[in-house]
Amino acid sequence: MPDASTFAYAAGLALIAAVAWGIAAPLLRVAANHAAETRPVDPERHRIEKQRDLAYAAIKEAEFDFQMGKLSSDDYAALRRTYETRALAALAELDRRRADVPGR
Repeated sequence: MPDASTFAYAAGLALIAAVAWGIAAPLLRVAANHAAETRPVDPERHRIEKQRDLAYAAIKEAEFDFQMGKLSSDDYAALRRTYETRALAALAELDRRRADVPGR
Protein backbone atom coordinates (compact mmCIF):
# COMPACT_ATOMS: atom_id res chain seq x y z
CA MET A 1 0.00 0.00 0.00
CA PRO A 2 1.37 3.45 -0.91
CA ASP A 3 2.42 5.62 1.96
CA ALA A 4 1.44 9.24 2.68
CA SER A 5 4.49 10.72 0.87
CA THR A 6 3.43 9.06 -2.39
CA PHE A 7 -0.02 10.63 -2.10
CA ALA A 8 1.53 14.00 -1.28
CA TYR A 9 3.82 13.67 -4.31
CA ALA A 10 0.88 12.78 -6.58
CA ALA A 11 -1.21 15.65 -5.18
CA GLY A 12 1.69 18.06 -5.78
CA LEU A 13 2.03 16.92 -9.39
CA ALA A 14 -1.72 17.28 -9.92
CA LEU A 15 -1.60 20.80 -8.46
CA ILE A 16 1.33 21.78 -10.71
CA ALA A 17 -0.49 20.38 -13.77
CA ALA A 18 -3.67 22.28 -12.87
CA VAL A 19 -1.79 25.57 -12.45
CA ALA A 20 0.10 25.04 -15.72
CA TRP A 21 -3.16 24.34 -17.54
CA GLY A 22 -4.80 27.38 -15.95
CA ILE A 23 -1.99 29.60 -17.19
CA ALA A 24 -1.64 28.06 -20.65
CA ALA A 25 -5.33 27.72 -21.56
CA PRO A 26 -6.03 31.44 -22.19
CA LEU A 27 -2.84 31.74 -24.22
CA LEU A 28 -3.75 28.77 -26.36
CA ARG A 29 -7.29 30.09 -26.83
CA VAL A 30 -5.99 33.49 -28.01
CA ALA A 31 -3.58 31.83 -30.46
CA ALA A 32 -6.37 29.67 -31.86
CA ASN A 33 -8.70 32.67 -32.25
CA HIS A 34 -5.96 34.72 -33.90
CA ALA A 35 -5.22 31.94 -36.38
CA ALA A 36 -8.91 31.74 -37.28
CA GLU A 37 -9.19 35.51 -37.80
CA THR A 38 -6.17 35.98 -40.06
CA ARG A 39 -6.90 36.63 -43.69
CA PRO A 40 -5.29 34.57 -46.42
CA VAL A 41 -1.85 35.84 -47.30
CA ASP A 42 -1.61 37.63 -50.62
CA PRO A 43 1.94 36.99 -51.86
CA GLU A 44 1.89 40.00 -54.18
CA ARG A 45 0.81 42.31 -51.36
CA HIS A 46 3.51 40.82 -49.15
CA ARG A 47 6.11 41.48 -51.88
CA ILE A 48 5.02 45.11 -52.25
CA GLU A 49 5.06 45.66 -48.49
CA LYS A 50 8.55 44.16 -48.39
CA GLN A 51 9.69 46.58 -51.13
CA ARG A 52 8.24 49.49 -49.15
CA ASP A 53 9.95 48.38 -45.95
CA LEU A 54 13.29 47.88 -47.72
CA ALA A 55 13.05 51.37 -49.23
CA TYR A 56 12.34 52.86 -45.78
CA ALA A 57 15.30 50.98 -44.32
CA ALA A 58 17.57 52.15 -47.14
CA ILE A 59 16.54 55.77 -46.54
CA LYS A 60 17.32 55.43 -42.83
CA GLU A 61 20.66 53.80 -43.61
CA ALA A 62 21.59 56.53 -46.10
CA GLU A 63 20.64 59.19 -43.57
CA PHE A 64 22.77 57.52 -40.92
CA ASP A 65 25.73 57.22 -43.31
CA PHE A 66 25.35 60.88 -44.27
CA GLN A 67 25.33 61.95 -40.62
CA MET A 68 28.43 59.82 -39.99
CA GLY A 69 30.20 61.54 -42.88
CA LYS A 70 30.33 58.46 -45.10
CA LEU A 71 28.22 60.06 -47.85
CA SER A 72 28.53 63.41 -49.56
CA SER A 73 25.50 65.67 -49.82
CA ASP A 74 25.09 64.84 -53.51
CA ASP A 75 25.29 61.09 -52.94
CA TYR A 76 22.87 61.31 -50.05
CA ALA A 77 20.39 63.35 -52.09
CA ALA A 78 20.60 60.90 -55.01
CA LEU A 79 20.11 57.85 -52.77
CA ARG A 80 17.25 59.49 -50.91
CA ARG A 81 15.49 60.41 -54.17
CA THR A 82 15.91 56.86 -55.49
CA TYR A 83 14.54 55.17 -52.38
CA GLU A 84 11.76 57.71 -51.86
CA THR A 85 10.63 57.00 -55.42
CA ARG A 86 10.60 53.26 -54.69
CA ALA A 87 8.73 53.74 -51.42
CA LEU A 88 6.15 56.01 -53.04
CA ALA A 89 5.64 53.54 -55.89
CA ALA A 90 5.07 50.74 -53.37
CA LEU A 91 2.65 52.89 -51.36
CA ALA A 92 0.73 53.83 -54.52
CA GLU A 93 0.48 50.17 -55.50
CA LEU A 94 -0.75 49.22 -52.02
CA ASP A 95 -3.36 51.99 -52.17
CA ARG A 96 -4.48 50.83 -55.61
CA ARG A 97 -4.78 47.23 -54.40
CA ARG A 98 -6.69 48.37 -51.30
CA ALA A 99 -9.12 50.35 -53.48
CA ASP A 100 -9.71 47.26 -55.64
CA VAL A 101 -10.87 45.20 -52.64
CA PRO A 102 -14.69 45.22 -52.50
CA GLY A 103 -16.32 46.41 -49.30
CA ARG A 104 -13.78 49.10 -48.42
